[in-house]
Amino acid sequence: MHTRFSSAVFALLLSLTSAVWAGERGYFGFGFKIDGEGVFWNPTLRSATIEKVAPNSPAALAGMQSGDEVIEVAGKAVVGAKGKDMQALIEKDIGESVKMKLKHAGGDVVEITMVAKTKTW
Repeated sequence: MHTRFSSAVFALLLSLTSAVWAGERGYFGFGFKIDGEGVFWNPTLRSATIEKVAPNSPAALAGMQSGDEVIEVAGKAVVGAKGKDMQALIEKDIGESVKMKLKHAGGDVVEITMVAKTKTW
């Protein structure tokens, strides 16, 4: 079964930025859409594309751009990965960092590092 998720829903599931559970979750400031297949709560990913990057966010300051294809998160390839595995790699407490490999719309591949911060809105 082929499933497409909207960036708003998936970003909401991934961010959990203002929740306090084991620690306060950090904010990176981006939203993306995924293309995956299988069950909606843990699909096998075909692709992930950045749709929105908040101004002055850790993502924007690191060089992330709308339209970027996400190739890797913390050294793990996105294509073929399970959604929950990617979620676990992206959810970070304030002050923790994550590395991502991105392919810009022009074809350049870049590796960025973002440090999670407190959400200020």
